[in-house]
Amino acid sequence: MLATTTLCTFLLFLNGSGEPAERIRWETGTALAQRLAAPVSLGWTNVPATRALHELAAAEHVAIVLDRRIDPDRELRLTVDEQPLGEVLSRIAEQLHAEYRQFGPVAYLGPPAAAARLNTLAALRLDDVKKLPAARARKLLRLGELDWNDLAEPRQLVTSLAREAEVRVIGEELIPHDLWPAAQLPSLSWIDRLTLVVGEFDLTFRVNAAGDEITLVTAPERAAVERTYRAPRDAAAVAKRLSQELPDAQVKLDGARLRVRGTVEDQQAVARALGEAPQQRTTVTAGQKQYQLAIESAALDKVVAQLAGRLALEVAWDRAAIDQAGISVDQLISVKVKDASLDELLTAVFQGTGLKYERRESAVRISPRAR
Repeated sequence: MLATTTLCTFLLFLNGSGEPAERIRWETGTALAQRLAAPVSLGWTNVPATRALHELAAAEHVAIVLDRRIDPDRELRLTVDEQPLGEVLSRIAEQLHAEYRQFGPVAYLGPPAAAARLNTLAALRLDDVKKLPAARARKLLRLGELDWNDLAEPRQLVTSLAREAEVRVIGEELIPHDLWPAAQLPSLSWIDRLTLVVGEFDLTFRVNAAGDEITLVTAPERAAVERTYRAPRDAAAVAKRLSQELPDAQVKLDGARLRVRGTVEDQQAVARALGEAPQQRTTVTAGQKQYQLAIESAALDKVVAQLAGRLALEVAWDRAAIDQAGISVDQLISVKVKDASLDELLTAVFQGTGLKYERRESAVRISPRAR
């Protein structure tokens, strides 16, 4: 068994003092997707995993997390000629007896069971936070970078995160003593940062109704979220086919809807099969002065862009103020309104996001809501 002082959790970026090295500009969003699809070439012969992943991450500007339970000293033998980076990461994970999952801007390599549920646990926590009062939800969705120095204790990392969000943590004793090497990761929401840290101990967390207390709990062996989709014409045949292609998911036909219970990756596969955006169902209709909108787990900025196009709105984002407030414009929202005025529609879209809108005719300006 590896000693705790040699466990490699997050990818190392050290200088001589044992502190994180100069910050790398990590790829995110569209640039990251393009980088993962771009071909790379490399040749490794008996190269330790930590060193190999360090060099790959620095060269490609893609943040990589190696779970603490994966041997960082395992030697890699891999020759790649012009293969997509995403496929290369999967091949690396296979040699490490691990599994690769893209967790937002972070490439995560960890035990297969942990990797399979990581994104789904984050989605479940997001569903929980969306039910909280707006002020508390903003704190738990706030973006921030995840850095620490050498020999950091994960329990202290959780304490620091709790202090940032002004929440009380119950169950910290479930995190055993461990020492982690220094690391730096790109900006993530608060709940995603906590999910990533405690997930290395097979833990997740519950949020109380007030949003000021979290309880660490053992993560389920399998995690699942439920989403609904508009059923196609041949709904019965599609449901049967999806059930065969996704044996671990539950696919049911419910009237004019397909109801799917499975992982986030299952939901993405269903969305692609139905020609929808991943985990998204959006319809907008306009009457003389009334609107209907149904959205399920869609990125805020994309929803606003769709509304702007369909309703001829001129939208201006106060990006500087929004970034300074630490508010994510691509946070997921769910909205359902019927027979609403345009202002009622926009109010519903921005409710709980930490943002507000000001409208003059067709011009809409979006800025942070006053604290």
